[in-house]
Amino acid sequence: MASGGPEEEEAVAGEEQALRKLVVRLQNVQERKRLETLVQTLSDLLELAARQSGERPALPSPRLFSGKNVHVPLLLVVDLYPGAAGVQQMGWSLLCKLIEICPSTLQNIAPKDVGKDWEVLGVHQQILKMLTVHKGNINLSVIGLKALNLLLMSDIIAFLLLEEEVDVFSLVFNAMHTFPKNEEIQQHGCKALHKLFEKVPEEQLTEFVESKDHMIILKVFKEFPEKEEVILPALYSLHSLAGPRNNVEVLMSGNVRCYNVIVEIMKSFPSSETVQEVSCCLLHKLTLGNFFNILVLHKVPEVIVKAVTTYPENAKLQAAALSCLALLTETIFLNRDLEERKEEEEEEKLCWLEACYRALELHRKNTDVLEAACWALKNLFLYQRNLHEKIGDGDNQFPIDREVMLSMLMHSSSKVFQAAASTLAILSQQNVNIRKTLLAKGIHMNVLDIMRKHPHSPEVIESACRILNHVFEGSFPHLDVMTVAVSEVVKAMRKHEKSLSVQLEALRVLLHFMMPSKSSKESSFVYFKNKQLFCCHCNIQKCGLKLLGSVAECTGALEILTQQGATDTVLHTLQMYPDEQDIQCLGLSLLRSLITRKSLCIATMHVLSAVLVSTLRRFKEVTEIQMHGFHAILAILGLSPCFAKLLVNESFDTVIFYQMSMCFTDQRDQQFQSLCCRCFAKIAENDELKNTMLEKACMEYNSIMAECLLLLGADINKKTKTNSLIYQVCEKGSNPKLVELLLASGAREQDVRSALTISIKRGDSQIISLLLRKLSLDVTNSSICLGGFGFGRLEPSWLIPLFPDKLTQTRKQSAGSALARMVLKFQMKNISEDRSRASSDPNLSEDGVDRNYDWNFIPDPLVDSIFPLSDDIDSEGSEGPLFTKKKSNSIAVADLYCREMACQRGSPTLPRHSYSVGPGSDYEPLMKQRRKFLLSDESPRVSKLSSNIRPSDSLSSLISEKEYIKSLDLSSNELENIDAISQNSCLSSHLEHLEKLELHQNALTNIPEQLCENLKCLTYLDLHSNRFTSFPAYLLKMNCIANLDISRNDIGPSLALDPCLRCPTLKQLNLSYNQLVCTPEFLTSVAENLEQLLLEGNKISCLCSPLCLKDLKILNISKNSISSLSEDVFMGCTKLEQFNARMNILEKIPDLSSSITSLKLSQNCFTNVPEAILLLPHLRSVDLSQNKITSLPGPMHWKSLNLRELLFNHNQIDVLDLSEKACAWSRLEKLHLSHNKLKEACLLKKVTTAVKIIPSSVK
Repeated sequence: MASGGPEEEEAVAGEEQALRKLVVRLQNVQERKRLETLVQTLSDLLELAARQSGERPALPSPRLFSGKNVHVPLLLVVDLYPGAAGVQQMGWSLLCKLIEICPSTLQNIAPKDVGKDWEVLGVHQQILKMLTVHKGNINLSVIGLKALNLLLMSDIIAFLLLEEEVDVFSLVFNAMHTFPKNEEIQQHGCKALHKLFEKVPEEQLTEFVESKDHMIILKVFKEFPEKEEVILPALYSLHSLAGPRNNVEVLMSGNVRCYNVIVEIMKSFPSSETVQEVSCCLLHKLTLGNFFNILVLHKVPEVIVKAVTTYPENAKLQAAALSCLALLTETIFLNRDLEERKEEEEEEKLCWLEACYRALELHRKNTDVLEAACWALKNLFLYQRNLHEKIGDGDNQFPIDREVMLSMLMHSSSKVFQAAASTLAILSQQNVNIRKTLLAKGIHMNVLDIMRKHPHSPEVIESACRILNHVFEGSFPHLDVMTVAVSEVVKAMRKHEKSLSVQLEALRVLLHFMMPSKSSKESSFVYFKNKQLFCCHCNIQKCGLKLLGSVAECTGALEILTQQGATDTVLHTLQMYPDEQDIQCLGLSLLRSLITRKSLCIATMHVLSAVLVSTLRRFKEVTEIQMHGFHAILAILGLSPCFAKLLVNESFDTVIFYQMSMCFTDQRDQQFQSLCCRCFAKIAENDELKNTMLEKACMEYNSIMAECLLLLGADINKKTKTNSLIYQVCEKGSNPKLVELLLASGAREQDVRSALTISIKRGDSQIISLLLRKLSLDVTNSSICLGGFGFGRLEPSWLIPLFPDKLTQTRKQSAGSALARMVLKFQMKNISEDRSRASSDPNLSEDGVDRNYDWNFIPDPLVDSIFPLSDDIDSEGSEGPLFTKKKSNSIAVADLYCREMACQRGSPTLPRHSYSVGPGSDYEPLMKQRRKFLLSDESPRVSKLSSNIRPSDSLSSLISEKEYIKSLDLSSNELENIDAISQNSCLSSHLEHLEKLELHQNALTNIPEQLCENLKCLTYLDLHSNRFTSFPAYLLKMNCIANLDISRNDIGPSLALDPCLRCPTLKQLNLSYNQLVCTPEFLTSVAENLEQLLLEGNKISCLCSPLCLKDLKILNISKNSISSLSEDVFMGCTKLEQFNARMNILEKIPDLSSSITSLKLSQNCFTNVPEAILLLPHLRSVDLSQNKITSLPGPMHWKSLNLRELLFNHNQIDVLDLSEKACAWSRLEKLHLSHNKLKEACLLKKVTTAVKIIPSSVK
């Protein structure tokens, strides 16, 4: 600059003179001048420096102070007076001004220079000391933070500050916290924090946020919302803090949401480019935290779009904003779809399309902007499908494809190429015209050239293959182009064999060239180069399997694939990705082709069975996978029948059960139905597997398959690993239909009993009824025998089904039967085909089989409706009746029909203590018919067999002849009450027809009166061995009761019947073994027609009153304590025939009825034979053993000539006079005289000539 005039030069000289004087004063600090003078000196220096920078800007600022080293005495003064606020204020203000007007001052005040000349603190230590000592002084805090900002411009001083023990961050945070409303403090504090944050590691930044120091910065936005000069440094410092990921999570949460603050700032300062730039950069960092949904919901994309549109030339803003939009695109469109916005609002989605185009156009050399713009475009095209229509050279269109392609070609070695290639790939996929345009421009050649230039970059190779994949889609390139492309792709695959992403994209490219029409040489080459990659990645597996499928279609390729272990490779792939539907479908389809051309070893078959069954079970609703799987299984079964056992071991029966069951619900097509039946027919040829599958069907409650297997010959009584089949079914419970089916198929009685036990524990009433029906219902005798089961309780719901209804059941065709017929048809067809193939005679094919076997036509409309016959199912073309053929080692059609009839007749009943399949069972005729059928030379027509088994043979028909159950046995069941039976109205209608009811050996204390009222036809009631303590009088009110046994209870000590009650039908009353001390009162009037009275085993001591029972024939009072009988006790008992009073203490007996034929008076106290006995004219049997009788009257003393038995053993008899009228005992059959005192053996010899004496009876 030219020098000024004389006046100006004179002024400059004066200022220099003044500066020298002031510096001299400042240097003489040892004189200890007064503080006012020192402060004035500093003030003058500050004013002089201010004039240099403000009042006279024309003069160069450093000119006056340059080389003067004013900072040296200045720092000395500041160090000497740390507590003087005025000195500190002026000193640090002067230092700040010196740094502003003379930037070299910052380098000169470095501690290394000061330390050499002065023994004082370094400037970094002095500023920390000043901020510490005067932290409560607002003015000094302002100037201190300002000075700190200037000092931090030096990296050396910044490093020394961070190394000091005094925490500079704490001083800054403390000043901002102490003076929150001071604008300068907050401004300088944020600036200082920003500079310090940039120089510390991320771990320390994380500690600041964890300590919630960032809240001080966030308060700045709240206190100064309109002060840009304060807001901007706060944004910078917050941007630095948002570096670590953990900090982002904290900033996005809490009471003060950082994103809300930023959005409000961007709305408040739309014209401030710097604010918009910093805000976009900060939002970009927050977006990287994956808080996409929160940012979208709080309108972050709107402010970003506005910023990127407003400032298109700001590269930093464009890069950050477009990166944010690229990350948020998916969330933006998903939320808009949920909001269902109107069509006119859809244009808002295009708002950054033009911005991306402008960014590509204006910043072609800025890779950050180009990358961000390409990713933003790629995601925009991806989530807004119709946006590609805006691309082009027409009106209202943007030539974005050209700009993206240009970016890709200009920056092929950077990330820009990846982003641009992805964008072009999406455009090619969505828009055919763009794809054609790109091909016409030769983009594929450009991409291949880039691949050659950057062969070592996996990112470039991956992106290049991705765009080639989409560009070649649907096109038919020239053979030369294909050759070059395949060559480059294969080279890339060799080069990057460990990069999964490269391998995947490369395979996708190759798939475009792997058409059946291409040469097998190229196909095989590509396959073998990539075989080792089949265990790397899911998508690689899909592409690899597709590639193999294409190779397999080429001539001669299957043999090569088999030799190279393709089967094992596919199996391994299926095992690695069991849940991938596409892989499983492709793999099973390929296996089908490979298996039919290869001999299988046992190890491979084990793996095959496991893989096939696992896939079929996992994708049971995917028909395509099921079809491929069943075809593969059928092919393997054709090669190796033993494969069936491996399949069943892997639970393939569960799979085929489910699929065949679906056929009955019309959820599978006809072709699949046929395929299932063929597989099942193959497996069901093995008897052992049939039994195994039957067990599985029962465990899965599949009654259709269980019935089918039973009809095909599965053995229900085949020994299982644990319990019987019916036991296992009942243990699981809740399937009465299956239980009924098993019962009808011949389950053993012991198995049914064990099943009943578990069913009672479970409380499954319906199943209990079925089992009880099998065990207890005797149709022939119209009885139900439930005795001895030990139920403990009895539910009406168990009993009701045991009483058959009058309605005759009609025979219905079941689904299991239809399925069995269908399976048998395929089995017979397989036999015919096998014989045709095995025969060397060409004439012995179909016709030969027809001549040697009798075909039986079984019309079955259910089979036709479920399995419609067509050319796909039946190659013979039969469409009418279902035909089957007899085979010596398989189930014949007639046998199938017999089994079917047995299953549908209902559960055949078992006689008590018999076996269901033994002689006398309902199943026996079916077994005989089967044996007869199998042994016969010619199988009879089914029409003849069916005529022998009619529905009239069913259980309901047999019941209709008897109509009602007459006898019910509930004995020995530990029942405590039967109230529920009496209260059930449905059961009452059946009980009223009972004639016999057995309830003995339970724990009953009473019998419900209502039950007695319902038993209108009951004649026999057995209640013995219960716990009755009193006699229920209403028992005698039953209309037809004839036999009543209530013995072995606790009734007593007395029994008084209602004198007004009459029971003329009662013939037998058994009160034995109770606690009675006398005969029942009023018995004569109540039961005047009683014929048998049993009072054995009570505590009766005497009979004092006459019985007066005119029809009494049997009286038993044995085992009491009776010592005497009244003289008229037998008065009126004119028909008494048998009298039993054994085991009492009787010494005599009154007159007896002349009609008595039998007397049992053993174990009493008789000393002679009472006269009343000798006078009985019709006496046949006398038992007076174990008394004290001393003499036995001879034949002449007995009036009866019909004596058959005389039992007098264990007495005191010493004389037997047989000298007279011995012929009177000519009819005597037994004469027991053992254990007496007889001595005259000679007399006995005389007796033997006239009387029949048992030799052993006389000693």
